[in-house]
Amino acid sequence: MIRLLIVILIICLIIFVFMRKNKDNNIKSKLYRNILLIIIVIAAIFFIATSGKFILPQILQILKIGLPFITKFIGL
Repeated sequence: MIRLLIVILIICLIIFVFMRKNKDNNIKSKLYRNILLIIIVIAAIFFIATSGKFILPQILQILKIGLPFITKFIGL
């Protein structure tokens, strides 16, 4: 997972350099900016989705453990 993050950061850095290099060419600069934003959004969604399979079961486990205590206090 860390290697994937490093690769995505390198790709974003390269696209950022191309975007700065083509500052005078407005069409290419906007294209590189859009590509950079798309890569960042897709990477963020991917990391949230893959980490969710570890986080979500832990949250459900905490709820399963805490549910009897909550119902005990509601019944008082």
